Amino acid sequence: MAALYRRLLYVATALALVVVVLGAYVRLSAAGLGCPDWPGCYGHLTVAAAEAHATQIDARFPDRPLQPLKATKEMIHRYAAGTLGLLVLALVVVGWRQRRSHVLPLVLAVLIVLQALLGMWTVTLKLKPLVVTAHLIGGMTSLALLWWLLLDTRPLTKNGAAAQRLRPYAEGGLVLLAGQILLGGWTSSHYAGLACTGFPGCSGQWWPDADYAAGFGTAAINGAGLIAIQWMHRLGALAVLLYLGALALGSRRVMPRLGMTIGMLLLLQIAIGIGNVLTGLPLPLAAAHNAGAALLLLAVVALNHRLVRVADAASSGDSS
Repeated sequence: MAALYRRLLYVATALALVVVVLGAYVRLSAAGLGCPDWPGCYGHLTVAAAEAHATQIDARFPDRPLQPLKATKEMIHRYAAGTLGLLVLALVVVGWRQRRSHVLPLVLAVLIVLQALLGMWTVTLKLKPLVVTAHLIGGMTSLALLWWLLLDTRPLTKNGAAAQRLRPYAEGGLVLLAGQILLGGWTSSHYAGLACTGFPGCSGQWWPDADYAAGFGTAAINGAGLIAIQWMHRLGALAVLLYLGALALGSRRVMPRLGMTIGMLLLLQIAIGIGNVLTGLPLPLAAAHNAGAALLLLAVVALNHRLVRVADAASSGDSS
């Protein structure tokens, strides 16, 4: 049963990563409304079935005719997300039978249900940026929780009091990275990725004229508001580069593999971000930026998990 639980976690974690990247790909390829209803597509569970009734669909949705390619992308994402939901349910059941801690699996199950609702609202509210961003954050959180549960099944291979000095900095890095992912989601959901052209300046300016109230407040969005969103995302990237770069260097002394992984993923993610700006946000590179954020998140979560396990092991040793 323990082996089954571990295999389910491996598959669910890998699928969660796929779902996150697929969601970004669907959104960036303008297929987020490829199916105007939910959970099916134009009232059908498959695109093929919808195509068989294309005449009726076009009459019913004169302003939203069926586009099979976009609909297929959207439904593949939904099928993957639905399969992930079933895997999480299986994890809860198997974990309960093994008398494992129920807290994180139940939190994950509730989050998956919320994700399904957010997926529905993404469609019914026609890609409202707040909902789209919340859906992205929910997906990243689900991935991080699955990864944490998977790491729990592995033995602790390293212990040491010196590593504990890193713990508050690692926690700070996780919070900072989460904030940057939130900014990235806000940028993507507003299609503000090219609001600033050129690099490192913004359209030739080192401090652009930006409307932060429009970008992050209640004012109506405008061009200057989009610049504010993009510029804040760039400043956030700089903060993440400096902080996680220092954390990666510090981690290499006590956890070399994790430190090196964080450093390499960080540099790769920054390079992809710059490449997106300089090349006009091509779809493969834009989707890779989302995948890079997810992988960097997993690396920082792994560092925090290891430090928590070290602390627990030290506490157990002291109490004995």
